[in-house]
Amino acid sequence: MLGHIFGLLHDPQAEWKKIAEFSDEALKRMSIYFIFLGMIPAIGFYIGTTQFGWTIGDGDPVRITESSAIPLAVLFYFALMGALVFIGLMVHWMSKTYSASTHAYKGFVFMGLCSTPVFLAGALAAYPIWWLDVVIATAACSYAIRLIYLGIPAMMKVPEDLGFLYASAVFAVALVYVVAVLVATVLLWEYVAAPVFTN
Repeated sequence: MLGHIFGLLHDPQAEWKKIAEFSDEALKRMSIYFIFLGMIPAIGFYIGTTQFGWTIGDGDPVRITESSAIPLAVLFYFALMGALVFIGLMVHWMSKTYSASTHAYKGFVFMGLCSTPVFLAGALAAYPIWWLDVVIATAACSYAIRLIYLGIPAMMKVPEDLGFLYASAVFAVALVYVVAVLVATVLLWEYVAAPVFTN
């Protein structure tokens, strides 16, 4: 699996072609890795917000209590996994429109591979330097979008012109999911799992 991750980061077009040749069983086996990769940002968030905190200007570090960080980290993890499942299902659902060759778990694996830069960048949350985290997160998300556009034609076996439209539709679904998560975050912070700040 690490070889495929490195390949996607180093030469994504060639790596997508290799992955596209995997059997259905091989793709099913790959899906377990994303369950663990998705823990990296959640654990990083937990460590960063409880142990180190973040600073605004020249002020003291702002931290949250461990007891309030646990449910937030768990919800964060489930939001990430929910993205893979939901967008993966949408990749499968839209495949009929674009005459693509796919299965539900293939969409999940595809989105997991595309999200790998975001998962890896999440490790930086363990020591939050906000300006650096924003720059790295932006770069990771941009690269994830690039992987979607490069990967759809190879993985779903569609022509380049249809692949662009297919990838654009997947990207639009991802944006809708992000907005839904932002709304849910506001509601959860208000009514369910509000962070408790330390002194």
